[in-house]
Amino acid sequence: MADAARLPEKPEHYHRLIDFLADWNFNALLFRLTDDQGSALRWQSHPELITHRHALRPEQMREIVRHGVSRGVELIPEIESFGHSMYITDAPQHADLSDKDPQGLQSFGGMIPVHPRTLRIMHDLYREAAGIFPSRYLHAGCDEVNWGGSALSREALAHKSRTQIWAELLNSLNDIARSFGKELIVWGDHVLHHDPAIAEQLNKDIIIHDWQYAVSDPSAVEKDARRALDHGLRVIGGPAMMWCKWGPRPGSAQLENMDAFAEAYRNIDHPKVLGVLVTWWVPTRLLPNSIFDAIAYTAVGLNEGAPAAQSTALRQFVERHYGATWNETWADIFQTIYDRAPVQPGCALPWMKPTLPVPWASDEQLQQFLQRPPQAPPALARVQRQLAEVEPRVRTNRDDFRAFRLSIDCLAHLFERNARLLSELNQLAKNESAAAAFARDQANRDAQMRDRLIENWNAARPAYDGPPDDPRGLAPGDTLLDQLDRATRYSAHLADHPAAFLRLLKSATLR
Repeated sequence: MADAARLPEKPEHYHRLIDFLADWNFNALLFRLTDDQGSALRWQSHPELITHRHALRPEQMREIVRHGVSRGVELIPEIESFGHSMYITDAPQHADLSDKDPQGLQSFGGMIPVHPRTLRIMHDLYREAAGIFPSRYLHAGCDEVNWGGSALSREALAHKSRTQIWAELLNSLNDIARSFGKELIVWGDHVLHHDPAIAEQLNKDIIIHDWQYAVSDPSAVEKDARRALDHGLRVIGGPAMMWCKWGPRPGSAQLENMDAFAEAYRNIDHPKVLGVLVTWWVPTRLLPNSIFDAIAYTAVGLNEGAPAAQSTALRQFVERHYGATWNETWADIFQTIYDRAPVQPGCALPWMKPTLPVPWASDEQLQQFLQRPPQAPPALARVQRQLAEVEPRVRTNRDDFRAFRLSIDCLAHLFERNARLLSELNQLAKNESAAAAFARDQANRDAQMRDRLIENWNAARPAYDGPPDDPRGLAPGDTLLDQLDRATRYSAHLADHPAAFLRLLKSATLR
């Protein structure tokens, strides 16, 4: 899956991704065109929609699709059609379609399912997508929806159940998709898990994409797939390679999640089981071309089974993609970075460790950091030494290796930044010149890392010129580069104002 809706990347990047997928025997790529953050495609039928400034033009998207066809990779468009629809409802012309209670806040939103203009807009977008994507499938999204707050929805709910309105909307979307020769896919969280009665009322042409990102038991995955089959529906598995739980690198738990789906879906011999589409979210957190190893692991698991992935996938990746000889050093590198991948605050469970540091970029953030108990950093210094050791023997795709190494260097920088300050805190709080020197040194270190990240960013993405390409301003908190850019400017500010830095440090030592 390419989450272009959160960050459109250069067409060349998608061509490269397609080539990698083809080389590793993938045959489909789910291309997310829309989300709350905006649209990654410039719609000719609705130019008023919230659109990324670097969104793809239709002719660029067609060329990406053609490249996929030439490599045997089918590109499936995803157009959010119920929830995750602020790309529509934040446009002034369509603000009245937002289905939330004006008296309260909701973590997710949605469009009014009973408003006639909702289906008219989706008709237009489906028609336009059908002219670009020759795939037989169209993904309608429809996950994580909160709805029912609008006056129009409340009136409808007085006469019909939520289940009935859900099913009627999805069936109507299916009718639209079929009118353009497409088979509709929808996410399975609501229709298979939250309200399974919806599935009973669905047209049996609809395909359920069963996403579950924390499960590691193949029998549980298989049980849910068979529930969809029992409803007479087709089903696609949906593990995650990356999602909001992680920072720049996925952890071992995600390999286990993909293993579970690989084993479960390989075990079901049924014509209505269509396979597995692995999801890959929040590209704003990732360094381009740095996690090809995880894609390769997924490929081996889906094609050969989880035991083969566990025993040979990373070795195959090192030998095939880097042209290097596998040895114990490589094995230890991957074991460490997967087992100790830091989790993202606010998405992972509180007890999960280590936590990805948010680089302090304001007085408030610095004070909050100094008030928290320190956490032990993962063993990244050893991995950095090992990467330096193996780099001379990397013969192919060296830029990808450097991106992989940079992802580890960046993580090490974030942990080291905190550890240095804590280790020197008592001494720095006594001496303004020492505090100024520390801040200046930290600003230089931050700037060096930021510049390396910008170089990596610009190689695959539209040039970085400040906050990321997000017309709604939602992404900066999820963008590692933007966080470090702000942190660099803040550490330089502290160096220019050492007396203020000293006061902050003293307040921490007095607690």
